[in-house]
Amino acid sequence: MGSDNLSQLSKGAVLMLCRTCGKKGDHWTSRCPYKDLAAPSESFVDKPPTSEATAPGGATKGSYVPPSMRPGAERSVGSDMRRRNEENSVRVTNLSEDTREPDLLDLFRPFGPVSRVYVAIDQKTGVSRGFGFVNFVSKEDAERAINKLNGYGYDNLILRVEWATPRTT
Repeated sequence: MGSDNLSQLSKGAVLMLCRTCGKKGDHWTSRCPYKDLAAPSESFVDKPPTSEATAPGGATKGSYVPPSMRPGAERSVGSDMRRRNEENSVRVTNLSEDTREPDLLDLFRPFGPVSRVYVAIDQKTGVSRGFGFVNFVSKEDAERAINKLNGYGYDNLILRVEWATPRTT
Protein backbone atom coordinates (compact mmCIF):
# COMPACT_ATOMS: atom_id res chain seq x y z
CA MET A 1 0.00 0.00 0.00
CA GLY A 2 1.14 3.56 -0.64
CA SER A 3 1.97 6.04 2.08
CA ASP A 4 -1.36 7.79 2.66
CA ASN A 5 -3.23 6.91 -0.50
CA LEU A 6 -6.46 5.36 0.72
CA SER A 7 -7.92 5.26 -2.78
CA GLN A 8 -5.95 2.06 -3.35
CA LEU A 9 -8.23 0.16 -0.97
CA SER A 10 -10.65 -2.16 -2.68
CA LYS A 11 -14.33 -1.21 -2.80
CA GLY A 12 -15.46 -3.66 -0.08
CA ALA A 13 -12.81 -2.66 2.50
CA VAL A 14 -13.76 -1.07 5.80
CA LEU A 15 -12.20 2.33 6.30
CA MET A 16 -10.37 2.94 9.57
CA LEU A 17 -11.47 5.51 12.12
CA CYS A 18 -8.81 7.97 13.31
CA ARG A 19 -8.49 7.66 17.08
CA THR A 20 -7.18 11.21 17.45
CA CYS A 21 -9.79 13.32 15.65
CA GLY A 22 -12.56 10.78 15.02
CA LYS A 23 -12.72 11.27 11.21
CA LYS A 24 -13.34 8.23 9.11
CA GLY A 25 -11.16 7.21 6.18
CA ASP A 26 -9.24 10.24 4.95
CA HIS A 27 -6.06 9.65 7.05
CA TRP A 28 -4.48 7.20 9.49
CA THR A 29 -4.16 7.89 13.23
CA SER A 30 -0.36 8.02 13.06
CA ARG A 31 -0.51 10.77 10.42
CA CYS A 32 -3.43 12.78 11.78
CA PRO A 33 -3.06 16.45 10.77
CA TYR A 34 -5.19 17.44 13.78
CA LYS A 35 -3.21 15.61 16.49
CA ASP A 36 -1.62 18.83 17.80
CA LEU A 37 -5.00 20.57 17.94
CA ALA A 38 -6.94 17.72 19.53
CA ALA A 39 -7.69 17.84 23.26
CA PRO A 40 -5.82 15.21 25.29
CA SER A 41 -7.88 12.07 25.46
CA GLU A 42 -9.30 10.99 28.80
CA SER A 43 -9.72 7.39 27.75
CA PHE A 44 -7.01 5.83 29.93
CA VAL A 45 -8.58 3.55 32.50
CA ASP A 46 -5.59 3.28 34.84
CA LYS A 47 -4.92 7.02 35.04
CA PRO A 48 -4.41 8.09 38.67
CA PRO A 49 -7.10 10.36 40.13
CA THR A 50 -6.27 14.06 39.95
CA SER A 51 -7.00 14.59 43.66
CA GLU A 52 -3.89 12.57 44.52
CA ALA A 53 -1.31 15.11 43.36
CA THR A 54 1.41 14.21 45.85
CA ALA A 55 2.73 10.87 47.03
CA PRO A 56 3.03 9.93 50.73
CA GLY A 57 6.69 10.96 50.85
CA GLY A 58 5.89 14.45 49.53
CA ALA A 59 6.91 13.57 45.99
CA THR A 60 5.31 15.49 43.16
CA LYS A 61 2.89 14.02 40.65
CA GLY A 62 4.59 11.85 38.06
CA SER A 63 7.56 10.86 40.22
CA TYR A 64 8.25 7.22 41.02
CA VAL A 65 6.81 5.84 44.24
CA PRO A 66 8.07 2.39 45.33
CA PRO A 67 5.35 -0.23 45.84
CA SER A 68 6.04 -0.37 49.58
CA MET A 69 5.32 3.38 49.87
CA ARG A 70 2.09 3.40 47.86
CA PRO A 71 -1.27 3.88 49.57
CA GLY A 72 -2.67 0.62 50.92
CA ALA A 73 0.69 -1.19 51.00
CA GLU A 74 1.54 -3.17 54.10
CA ARG A 75 4.56 -1.44 55.55
CA SER A 76 5.94 -4.18 57.79
CA VAL A 77 6.13 -7.02 55.25
CA GLY A 78 9.04 -5.68 53.19
CA SER A 79 11.25 -4.69 56.09
CA ASP A 80 10.73 -7.96 57.97
CA MET A 81 11.66 -10.05 54.96
CA ARG A 82 15.07 -8.43 54.54
CA ARG A 83 15.85 -8.27 58.22
CA ARG A 84 18.31 -10.87 59.44
CA ASN A 85 17.61 -12.96 62.51
CA GLU A 86 20.09 -11.52 65.00
CA GLU A 87 19.04 -13.76 67.89
CA ASN A 88 21.07 -16.73 66.64
CA SER A 89 23.96 -14.76 65.17
CA VAL A 90 27.53 -15.66 66.11
CA ARG A 91 30.52 -13.35 65.55
CA VAL A 92 33.80 -15.02 64.60
CA THR A 93 37.02 -13.00 64.90
CA ASN A 94 40.72 -13.64 64.31
CA LEU A 95 40.13 -15.25 60.92
CA SER A 96 43.04 -15.53 58.49
CA GLU A 97 42.98 -13.39 55.34
CA ASP A 98 42.47 -16.52 53.21
CA THR A 99 39.19 -17.48 54.93
CA ARG A 100 36.06 -17.35 52.76
CA GLU A 101 32.36 -18.05 53.41
CA PRO A 102 32.45 -21.72 52.30
CA ASP A 103 35.29 -22.32 54.80
CA LEU A 104 33.22 -20.94 57.68
CA LEU A 105 30.20 -22.92 56.52
CA ASP A 106 32.22 -26.15 56.60
CA LEU A 107 33.52 -25.28 60.07
CA PHE A 108 30.13 -24.44 61.62
CA ARG A 109 27.81 -26.86 59.77
CA PRO A 110 28.49 -29.83 62.12
CA PHE A 111 26.79 -27.94 64.99
CA GLY A 112 23.45 -27.56 63.21
CA PRO A 113 21.64 -25.96 60.28
CA VAL A 114 23.21 -22.64 59.26
CA SER A 115 20.95 -20.01 57.67
CA ARG A 116 23.59 -17.43 56.69
CA VAL A 117 27.37 -17.02 56.57
CA TYR A 118 29.19 -13.74 56.00
CA VAL A 119 32.92 -12.99 55.92
CA ALA A 120 33.92 -9.32 55.79
CA ILE A 121 36.08 -8.72 52.71
CA ASP A 122 38.20 -5.61 52.09
CA GLN A 123 36.87 -3.93 48.92
CA LYS A 124 40.28 -2.76 47.67
CA THR A 125 42.47 -5.79 48.35
CA GLY A 126 39.87 -8.59 48.19
CA VAL A 127 41.21 -10.32 51.32
CA SER A 128 39.34 -11.15 54.51
CA ARG A 129 39.20 -8.42 57.14
CA GLY A 130 39.54 -11.02 59.90
CA PHE A 131 35.95 -11.38 61.09
CA GLY A 132 32.65 -12.84 60.00
CA PHE A 133 29.16 -13.82 61.11
CA VAL A 134 27.33 -17.16 61.16
CA ASN A 135 23.56 -17.32 61.69
CA PHE A 136 22.11 -20.56 63.00
CA VAL A 137 18.53 -21.73 62.67
CA SER A 138 18.32 -22.60 66.39
CA LYS A 139 19.82 -20.85 69.39
CA GLU A 140 20.93 -24.13 70.97
CA ASP A 141 23.11 -24.98 67.96
CA ALA A 142 24.69 -21.53 68.07
CA GLU A 143 25.43 -21.88 71.77
CA ARG A 144 27.04 -25.29 71.20
CA ALA A 145 29.21 -23.84 68.40
CA ILE A 146 30.36 -20.97 70.63
CA ASN A 147 31.31 -23.38 73.43
CA LYS A 148 33.26 -25.71 71.12
CA LEU A 149 34.93 -23.28 68.72
CA ASN A 150 35.89 -20.38 71.00
CA GLY A 151 39.66 -20.77 71.34
CA TYR A 152 39.80 -23.35 68.51
CA GLY A 153 42.93 -23.29 66.35
CA TYR A 154 41.96 -22.72 62.73
CA ASP A 155 44.34 -21.88 59.86
CA ASN A 156 47.27 -21.19 62.26
CA LEU A 157 45.18 -18.73 64.30
CA ILE A 158 43.07 -19.10 67.44
CA LEU A 159 39.44 -18.22 66.76
CA ARG A 160 37.33 -16.06 69.02
CA VAL A 161 33.65 -17.00 68.76
CA GLU A 162 30.95 -15.07 70.65
CA TRP A 163 27.36 -13.87 70.39
CA ALA A 164 27.01 -11.07 67.87
CA THR A 165 25.79 -7.77 69.27
CA PRO A 166 22.63 -6.51 67.54
CA ARG A 167 23.01 -3.87 64.86
CA THR A 168 22.29 -0.27 65.71
CA THR A 169 20.43 1.47 62.91
